[in-house]
Amino acid sequence: MTTMDNIQPTISVVNSPASSSETSTALTELALALAAKPSEGFFDELISRLAQQVGACEGYIAHFDSRTPSLPCIRYWREGQFIGGKLSPASANLLAEIRARRVVNIDNLQQAHPDYASTQPEIQQPLQGFWAQQIIQQQRVIGYIAFSFSQAKFDHALLEQLLAPFFERLSSEFEVQQQREALSLSAIAFESNEGLIITDVNYRIVKVNKAFSQITGYQQHEVLGQELTEVLGNPSPVFIEEVDGTVRRKGEVERQRKNGQRYTQQETITAVHNDLDSLTHYVVCLQDISANKATEQQIQHLAYFDELTGLPNRRKLREELSLCFSRAKKQHAIGALLFIDLDHFKNINDSLGHAAGDWVLQQVAKRLQELIREGDVLARLGGDEFVLLLADLGESPPHAEQQANIVGKRLIQTISSPYPFDGQSLHIGASVGITLFPGKGQTAEDLLKQADTAMYQAKSAGRRTVIFFDDGMQKQADKRLKLHNALRGALANDELLLYYQPQHMVSTGELVGAEALVRWQPEGKGLVSPTEFIPIAEESDLIIDIGMWVLEQSCKHMAQWQQKGLLLPELSVNVSAKQFHHPEFVDRVEELMTRYSIDGAMLNLEITESVVLGHAEDTIRKMEQLKEMGLRFSIDDFGAGYSSLSYLKRLPVDELKIDRSFIRDIPRDSRDMAIVDAVLAMANHLGFTVTAEGVETRQQLAFLKQQGCTFYQGYLSSKAITAEALERYIQRFQSKFG
Repeated sequence: MTTMDNIQPTISVVNSPASSSETSTALTELALALAAKPSEGFFDELISRLAQQVGACEGYIAHFDSRTPSLPCIRYWREGQFIGGKLSPASANLLAEIRARRVVNIDNLQQAHPDYASTQPEIQQPLQGFWAQQIIQQQRVIGYIAFSFSQAKFDHALLEQLLAPFFERLSSEFEVQQQREALSLSAIAFESNEGLIITDVNYRIVKVNKAFSQITGYQQHEVLGQELTEVLGNPSPVFIEEVDGTVRRKGEVERQRKNGQRYTQQETITAVHNDLDSLTHYVVCLQDISANKATEQQIQHLAYFDELTGLPNRRKLREELSLCFSRAKKQHAIGALLFIDLDHFKNINDSLGHAAGDWVLQQVAKRLQELIREGDVLARLGGDEFVLLLADLGESPPHAEQQANIVGKRLIQTISSPYPFDGQSLHIGASVGITLFPGKGQTAEDLLKQADTAMYQAKSAGRRTVIFFDDGMQKQADKRLKLHNALRGALANDELLLYYQPQHMVSTGELVGAEALVRWQPEGKGLVSPTEFIPIAEESDLIIDIGMWVLEQSCKHMAQWQQKGLLLPELSVNVSAKQFHHPEFVDRVEELMTRYSIDGAMLNLEITESVVLGHAEDTIRKMEQLKEMGLRFSIDDFGAGYSSLSYLKRLPVDELKIDRSFIRDIPRDSRDMAIVDAVLAMANHLGFTVTAEGVETRQQLAFLKQQGCTFYQGYLSSKAITAEALERYIQRFQSKFG
């Protein structure tokens, strides 16, 4: 048996050794054939003729790379034809094992490597023999020429004799093949998407690629021989880096194309050295990053500016606030932050759509930009909220406050001017909250919160006004937040109560109904006034859940009273705008009336003008649906708000409720008396009944009776009482008028 460690020096033959004349003839034929072949055909001719001469079933020339297990073939011949691809893993591993030997022949492959044949399914007959010779350059194995045999005995001496005269050319052609592949790879790399320039040591251009021409507009013949500075300008980018020991100058540079267009280019200049470490060339890599820069700028703009108005957004404002606040402290200057919230903007969105709303916001932004000074910052926080940062108002607090107040009023005046839109004039207002800075213990983070708190107070004060922040406001804001958090658990914790205020006939004093009034008593605490928690609930969706609870409890109490034989002609329930416009409101009312067997005529829903504003058609449609169920409607707080007579004539309303603010000063205030008289006269002509709220004195009741008012409620008859107390109240009046 022959193994790699026991290679036989003797010649193995298939039948009989070839004679010297036969060998000479074979060599002559091979020499003539190879001499006629150029480099491209040399390997094919050599492998195929040698394989046929010695009876090999496969032959190949392969690169050798010690870093990879598989050897890529330059040429691979098998059973009469050339095949592309890599060597099989078995052949590659076999070569890797014997790479230390220059010439190897194995004439019993089955015993030496029994797994070799099983990995060669494409060979029709099992391989028995193997012969290989290294191709060496500069004392380094760079490849193999090898042959496999289907018989164990083969004439490897003949193979060596035939190959010996051509081995020097084989090595030379192998090197040429490698150079050709390297040049091909270099050409592919050179014609990349990145612009490439090769210069000599004096920065004179010797070659450029197509990408360079596409980027700069210069063709190769226009720049060859020119210095790099003549084409690009200063060739030295802004910083130097070292990669794998190679020093490169790299950076972003503004350049100009042949047509004069400016663009941003990233450049890397690499020095090239030869084997003796002498500088020979420079390679300049160019990348047009204009599109990337534009994208970065767009992303940056979106991150810091409002897309709709182009104004700085909340993020940008916070940065400006921090800088301005620090500067004001250092320079002992006073600045102001104005928080601007648009009044009645929601009505435009609801009635005309968001496109109209967006247009109005853009117009507001343009108007405000025309008012501000250089150095001031106008920002949009989102929705209909704007902020104006006044950077320097001097060193005197009174003077700064005066200047900020003037600016605030001017903002309101500018915003309140009509907006011509699609053949009509749109009207909005603005409420402005202002905080001055820097103050004692104040931080930049406090400013937005303080100005927002002051703006809320401006809203509460009747809108279209300017309010300055003070510490009392912050305490009130903290209290509101605490109440809001506690109110969220009021329903779940069964903390809400229902009180009722009786309503009487003005002319006779007869009990005609009651108004349901919600109260809140947190566990272990006293009652919280509705004036405190109802506005908080209305700011969120809590008012919907609370409103439906009030409606259900009212129906439940009405059913209980009916079962006890107690007759309350009508029960009035307040309905908020959010509750009324909830998609399921009508269905919920109908479901409650059915569940508790409530006659629709016994239920009166009190709505305010806010229900109608911006939702006129939806309001009328829902009111008509509920009217068909027998329900009645009252306009609550009439005269205290917008009170549009155009809406009033269209709404299916049964009653007006005169706000208590007009009753309170009767008979001392003649103007209040005139307003009440006018409302009663109008209601009479429109066919409405009228209920006066807040009646506390007999003089007030006498005046209402004289003017023909229908109903009243107030402390004169009773304050709001519990459901149990109302039961006794009903019994007393039933006995009196029954």
